[in-house]
Amino acid sequence: VPFLPDAPAGWTAEDPFGASWTIEEAQWTWASRDYSKGDAQASVIIQDSAYYDVGYWEAWDSLVSFETTEGYYRQGKVSGYPSWEYFTKPDSYGTWIGVNERFMVYVSVEGGSKQDLDAFVNAINYGGIANLK
Repeated sequence: VPFLPDAPAGWTAEDPFGASWTIEEAQWTWASRDYSKGDAQASVIIQDSAYYDVGYWEAWDSLVSFETTEGYYRQGKVSGYPSWEYFTKPDSYGTWIGVNERFMVYVSVEGGSKQDLDAFVNAINYGGIANLK
């Protein structure tokens, strides 16, 4: 939860939410926070998979790069970590960032802009997340 960013300028943040699940005698966790700005909505989710193939990691290897007249999925890097970014017309944006094959950060923006997505993605302390034990 402490790694969920504060609201960027012009946005308001809801209270953060955290949860944990038990799988195979171990736990994996999830922290999320929702944000709003006018009609635009954003979410940031940080998942600690505890190295299990759960949550967003279940879909990670099935993602492929493509581009259509309606949007795209693109592989990339965020702060040196592998990522996938998507866009779907008219204004749906998102990015998954895999940190040390354990943590998954997911940022989505609905009704906003690519600049809004970038503001959230760039507000996250990926190095701090990577150093968690």
